[in-house]
Amino acid sequence: MTTEKISELVDGLASDLKSEVAKIESGIKTTQNNYGKYMNLISMLSKGNKNMAIILAMAFKKAGANVLGVNSAMRVLGYGSN
Repeated sequence: MTTEKISELVDGLASDLKSEVAKIESGIKTTQNNYGKYMNLISMLSKGNKNMAIILAMAFKKAGANVLGVNSAMRVLGYGSN
C-alpha cells in the first residue's frame, strides 16, 4: 500500500471516528488521558493486526483524540507509541 493510500485511509477513518472521539473526550475520564477507552477500541477494531492498530491510532489522533492517551494505549497493547 502506498503512502498516499494510507493517508487516504487514515483521513477516511478519522472522519468516521470524529463523533466517537468527541464523545470520549467530553465524557468522564476513567483512565489518564482516556487511554483505556482508546485501548479498547484499537484492540477491538484492529483484531490483533499491528498494522491496522497503527493506522487506527493515526486516525484517532487526526480525529482529535488525546495524543498521550492514544500513545499510552498503543504501548499497553505492545505496539509502541505511534
